[in-house]
This record gives sequence, C-alpha cells and structure tokens, in this order.
Amino acid sequence: MNNSFFGSRSALSWRSFPLFLPFVLSLFFYACQSETAENNKRPNIIFLMADDQRADAFGFMGNPHIITPNLDSLASDGVVFENAYHVAPICMPSRSSVMTGQYLGTHRSGFNRPTNYIITEDEFRSTYPVVLGEHGYFTGFIGKFGFAVGKGEKVRNQNFQDEAEYMPTHHFDVWNGFPGQGSYHPKEGKFNGYENQWNASHLTEFMGYQAIEFFRKAKASDKPFCLSISFKAPHAPFSPAEAFRAKYDAKEIPRMGNDAPEYHAKLPEVVKEKSRNARWYFGRTEDYYGQEIGYRHDWHIEVDSIYQEFIKNYYALISGIDHTVGRLRTELRQLGLDQNTIIIYTSDNGFFAGSRQLTGKALLYEESVKAPMIVFDPALPKNDALRKEKGLISHVDIAPTILDMAGIRAPESYPGTSFMPIVHQKQETIHEAVYGENNYDDYYPVSSEVEHPEQYQSIRSKFVITQGYKFIRYHENHPVVEQLYKLGADSLEENNVIDDPDYEDIASELRAKLNDFEKEYVKLK
Repeated sequence: MNNSFFGSRSALSWRSFPLFLPFVLSLFFYACQSETAENNKRPNIIFLMADDQRADAFGFMGNPHIITPNLDSLASDGVVFENAYHVAPICMPSRSSVMTGQYLGTHRSGFNRPTNYIITEDEFRSTYPVVLGEHGYFTGFIGKFGFAVGKGEKVRNQNFQDEAEYMPTHHFDVWNGFPGQGSYHPKEGKFNGYENQWNASHLTEFMGYQAIEFFRKAKASDKPFCLSISFKAPHAPFSPAEAFRAKYDAKEIPRMGNDAPEYHAKLPEVVKEKSRNARWYFGRTEDYYGQEIGYRHDWHIEVDSIYQEFIKNYYALISGIDHTVGRLRTELRQLGLDQNTIIIYTSDNGFFAGSRQLTGKALLYEESVKAPMIVFDPALPKNDALRKEKGLISHVDIAPTILDMAGIRAPESYPGTSFMPIVHQKQETIHEAVYGENNYDDYYPVSSEVEHPEQYQSIRSKFVITQGYKFIRYHENHPVVEQLYKLGADSLEENNVIDDPDYEDIASELRAKLNDFEKEYVKLK
C-alpha cells in the first residue's frame, strides 16, 4: 500500500488541496512569527574594545583631564567593574584570549616564544562570534583584528596577523576588519582597504559609519545581532582627529601620580634594564646588548614637552572613541533597537603613560593589567548613582558572558565564567582569584640560546590576584624574582611585602594558586 500523503486514497487529493492551503499557510505564518518573536527576545550585543586604554582614562573614574561624556553616560546607565583584569596585557595575545575565551598559555597566540603560534580554524570555531552565528545571530566585525587564523595546522606565526589571507572573514555575516595595525587617516580615498564613502576624516569616525550601516543590515535580517568593534585608538601613532585634539589645547595635563624616580627605583632590575617600556620613556635607543634599535621621539615622555603632546593626543584619541559611542547609541534609539541591545566596553590592555617612569604595556602592574569594563544592559533598573562592582573578573570571562547574554551554554573548554550574575545582582563575585601572564620579552633570545643560561634574565612573568593581593613571579630570572602587593591599601604597588614575615602565609597561598593555574592552563613551556 502506498502510504505517502498524496498517494493514499484516504488522504486529501490535489483537487482538495486549495481548501487546505489557507491552513498550511497559517501554520507557516505562525511558525515564522514564533521564530521572529523568539529572535526578538534574544538581546543584541555590541562588544567595544579600545586599544591601549587605561582603566582610569575616563571622566567617571575620577579623571578630571579627559573628555568622555558619552562613555560616562554609558557607565552611569550600566555597571562598572572595578576589578577586571587582562590575561595577557598586549594586543595580539589579549585579543586572541578575548575571542577564544582561553589563556595565552593555552591558545599560544602571541608575539614571543614559546607562545608565537597562530590560532587554527578548529580553535576559531569555538570563539563567541562563531558560536553565536551557529545559534542564529547576525554577526559582524569592524576594525583591527589583531591575530592570525590559519586553515591548517598550528604553526609558528611569522607576522601572519598582518596578512589578509589570515583573517577569518567567512565566519562573519559582515566583515569590515583589517589585518595589521591599519592607519588612522585615509589613503587614496580608502580606510585600510574600504572606500571612504562617507568622506570621514579619521578612522574612528569611519568605523562609526560602518557600525551604523551594520545596524541597518542587522535590523533588516530579523535576527538578533552581535557586532564586535575593535578600535585602533588610542594606540600609537598618537594621531587624533583635529576636532578632538583642539579640546585639549588649552589644558596643562599633570603627570601620573607615580611618574617619579622613587617609583621607578622599586622596579626589578630586569625591568629597568631590559624592558622597552623603560628604554622608550628615557629616550634610550639601544637594546639590552647595546645594539641601536631606533628612536621613538613621541614616546620619550621624560621630556615635559613631549609628555604634554603625547598625553593630549592619547586622551584626544579616546575622546574620538567617546564621540563614536555616542553616535552609535543615538542610532540604536532611532532604529528602535536600544531597549534590546547590551553594550560591553573594554580595552585589550592598559598603558603606563609615564606611571613608574614607563611607557607601553605588557608588564603586570595595575596600569597595564587592570581592564576597563562597562556593561550596559537595558533590562537593568535605572541607577540612582554610578554602580561599581568589586567582584574579580577576567578577560577570559568575556566570551562565556557574551554567550550567556544570548542564552547559549558556553563550550566546556572555556575556563572562564559569565559575570552576568554580578551584573544582575544575583552574586557579588564569581572568582576567588584571577590569573594572567606576560610572554612579551621584546624578541630577546631565549635562555637556551645564550652563552650563560644560568645568568639569564627575562621580563616574562605571571600573576595571580585575589580580592586583596597580587603575586607576580618573573619565572625566567636567575634567581626568580617575586613580588607581593596589598592592592587595597597599596593601590600604587609601592611596597613589595614578599619578604615580610607577616605575609609569609599569604605569599605561600598565592604561590600555590599560581602553580595550580600554570599546571592547568600553560600547555607549552
């Protein structure tokens, strides 16, 4: 017997199908409505990442010299995390960690050996944008991507992050990213390969236009969206738009509170002698071995006039981001998307900007390793005052948090935890301790390549932070250098109490925690 729908005698015939058609169409229409309704329930997500922005470089953080009214407004409407930390505070490994949800010691996508590998296609499939796309999200990326994704085996990186063929364009519905550092200003009518159809004068402004265009495409898709915007600002070269630079012309901006010789003197000798952060601050042009490496005039901020020019340009670049954030929020309101769009704002690493008489990042002190973190969720009740949360969070928590926002279970391989329970005031904390590392050693030889490895000195280092303490270990030094700071009482990390008998138990506890993190997450020595 033929049991097919149209072959059975008992079934409806083709002649009777027109009578049945309205019912079929109504079921189809209902299913489409249900899918659209379900999509509308899931929030849109915007992830904003600045490049090299300190955690205190905002007006709402008490900085009276920087102009950030739109970011201040975003913070007052949302939640600010006071104890958010980068896991690898320099661009490539940090960006790799944020998107993959993994520690540097696990993904190994950094500049220096032994973590100088690409991210593989298989690894990238578990990143938050890919997982969101698989669950029906309309995804986009704008700006500096910052690391390399290869289609084959995990191979050593040879500056592949600067090449277009190592960009994961096919994983996004809209790709407006670019390899390498990119340029702040248009060349031959283009910004980093994209036509300057809006006649923008600066990259940050241009990226704002790209984002607005994405919003309109996303709305037309009838899908929830996730847009990741990775600003180049305020990364060097410090070249802001003239309109924002002019706002600082009449200002005299003081140096950071710990930009003084007594703070520099307390740094480990290896940092003072071998870190490019110290060399550039003091205008030194040679490396550790006395070899000429070139002069960065704009980084020699020991000189007051150069400092003023640097800090005004640095702040003006942040003001440019601030203006773009304001434009994006306005556009969301005009499109009717603002009440269902969550916004996260952070940076890929901090910046010393003269603190401890250092320039740059990567080292594991607060100016470099503490992350700005704002979360705006329109579902939250309005704040009566700026809401600051003290619970420890880490950049490896960003990927699971974004998936949690979308109602998606994070891959089991993620070591991080969603911090949305803190955002929604269901928990005060999610971690007892957070972990991070610096493997950026300015491309010096490794210990196996030097004549006397027993005398080898390196700024490679790891940290573990609890609610009140930070423990840093320069693990490749001979002898090993350790530091212990009381973060609450000693926010500028002036007093290393590692040898104080009163803190012996705490030092032992944090050594053990750091060892445990290393055993679990450092896959390659």
